Amino acid sequence: MKLKTPMTRLAFVAASTALALGAWAAPAQAHPWAEWIGYGQPNTREGVRCFQDLFNDVWWQTGYHPIAEDGLFGPDTDGAIRALQKWKRLSADGIVGPETGTALLDATDWGNGGGCDYYIPSN
Repeated sequence: MKLKTPMTRLAFVAASTALALGAWAAPAQAHPWAEWIGYGQPNTREGVRCFQDLFNDVWWQTGYHPIAEDGLFGPDTDGAIRALQKWKRLSADGIVGPETGTALLDATDWGNGGGCDYYIPSN
């Protein structure tokens, strides 16, 4: 495509940049098929690490403490899940399913664009 005037070129570049940035900054999508997290659940390392990372952004609001971001599920991560659920007035069953995952993602602005929304079940 040949752009004849400087203004046409400038408009083309501005429009192209706006489209590219808009696509790059698109909001996170819900992932209800992501593996659930908790005792008796698949607990993928990425999902657990993402929960831990996102929880540490809001721990002070839950009455719990920051937790290790090691991707390993154990009593501390279970306690953090239950504290988050109580804070958000959800059933404190210790399972990160779509309701708990959505509450966490909403509280952390959808994971701040770090890709964790892919590993956290949500609706």
